[in-house]
Amino acid sequence: MWPTRQPNATDRMKEMVGLEVEEQNLLDEIDDFATCSKTTRLYGFLTTVSLGTFLSVMSTFFIINPRIFSVLYTAGNIVALSSTAFLVGPMSQLRNMFSPHRAAATIVYILLMGTTLYSALVLHKTGLTLISVSFQSLALAWYCLSYIPYGRRIVKTLCGLMFS
Repeated sequence: MWPTRQPNATDRMKEMVGLEVEEQNLLDEIDDFATCSKTTRLYGFLTTVSLGTFLSVMSTFFIINPRIFSVLYTAGNIVALSSTAFLVGPMSQLRNMFSPHRAAATIVYILLMGTTLYSALVLHKTGLTLISVSFQSLALAWYCLSYIPYGRRIVKTLCGLMFS
């Protein structure tokens, strides 16, 4: 599946002095993948964010079929969300997603993606699926606002002004 790992200078030195070279685990392989050149990472980001956007936009053509719509929309969200892993690395992205000020938004967003898929694919409930997709979109917006300095505070203030 993955290309065989090329021994680095440290591995060659260990072999020369008779030490055993350690096998890589999945996290090591992910870390190696994350050390691609800046150009490769940028291409990976642009490709996945474009694919995610394409899937999300294509989902609107299937709005009358909630199962296809929800799968395409949620897949587009997942692909677009994972695209930033190309820029900052997958482990760094996970640390960012579950940092204290962002963890609740991340968990709610993931749960709503699951709810959307469950209501469409298992329950076959059109109304519940559309409600889930709506809340999923709101959760995505709230999650994205956590990356904008004072983004959540500004939105809270504006909503407070609008509804007071």
